[in-house]
Amino acid sequence: MISSTIDKFIAESFDRALFVVQEPLKNEELIWALIPIIVTLILIEIYFGRYRREELGWNTAFGNSLILIFVSADLIKYSIRTNILGTDPIKTGIIVGLITVGFIITFVDFFHMMPREWAFAISSKLPTSFLAIISMLFIYIDIPIDYITATALFLLLLNMYIVLIIIHHLIPAFRGLFPEEVPDPILEED
Repeated sequence: MISSTIDKFIAESFDRALFVVQEPLKNEELIWALIPIIVTLILIEIYFGRYRREELGWNTAFGNSLILIFVSADLIKYSIRTNILGTDPIKTGIIVGLITVGFIITFVDFFHMMPREWAFAISSKLPTSFLAIISMLFIYIDIPIDYITATALFLLLLNMYIVLIIIHHLIPAFRGLFPEEVPDPILEED
C-alpha cells in the first residue's frame, strides 16, 4: 500500500515536471519572456565559472533584484490583457507577491540592510531567476498549485542547480594573460 502510494507520487511528480518543462514550448509569448532570463542565467554561470575568484557585489545583487520588478511588470501587462488581474485571485496573488518581494529585496540590497552573505545568497542569479521563471509559469499557463507541483518544482530547481554547477566547472578558470599578471588588489595587504 505505502509502496504503491510512493510510486504514484513519484510518477505524478515526474509527469508534472515534464508538463512544466513542455508547456512553455507551446506558448510563444511565454517562451520569448523566458529566453532572456534563462540565457542570462547560463551566461552569468559561465562568467563566474571562468572568473572563480570574483564575487557577487552589492551592485549585482541590486540588479538581480530589479529583475523581479521587471518580470512583475510583464506579468501585470499580460494579466490585464488576458483579464486575469482581479478575476483570478491566485494568479493576482502571485503577481502581487512577486512585485512585493522584488521591491523588498531591491530596497534591502540598495541600502545594504542585510548581512552581505544573506543578501548575496538571496539576490544571486539562481534564486531570482528561478522565482521569476516560476511566477511566469504560474501566470502564463495553468499549473495546479499542490504538493505534486511543489515537488516537481523542487526537482526542477535541483536539476537546474546541478546543470549550473556542471557548466561552472566545465569552463576553464582564468589564469591571467601573462605570468606576471597584475595582482588582485583585494588580496593585497596594506
